Amino acid sequence: MAEIIYGAAMPVRNLVRHMPAGGLQAHPDLVDHPLITPDVQLMLLAAVEETGDAALGDLASAIPDHPQPISAVIALVDAGLLGIDMVSAFDASCRVWRRSSPRL
Repeated sequence: MAEIIYGAAMPVRNLVRHMPAGGLQAHPDLVDHPLITPDVQLMLLAAVEETGDAALGDLASAIPDHPQPISAVIALVDAGLLGIDMVSAFDASCRVWRRSSPRL
């Protein structure tokens, strides 16, 4: 859950709806990519940062209306914002984390 400035918890997708249009595009952590709008990027990054890492299947569930959720996650991996476990099997349990934070 993300917290709005008044302290009440709300789901990330609701938080995104309350942000001003175009306000996310200036953020340095967002990338310009046709598969991942700033709203989608924010939802995915917030889902990962909630616990430090996330399962690929959970990230796909975080953007249920996206036509290609796995491709959206991989686009953030390609952009260098997320890391993905390349040793384990590539399935819903595959771990994804923020690249800026050290991986133990």
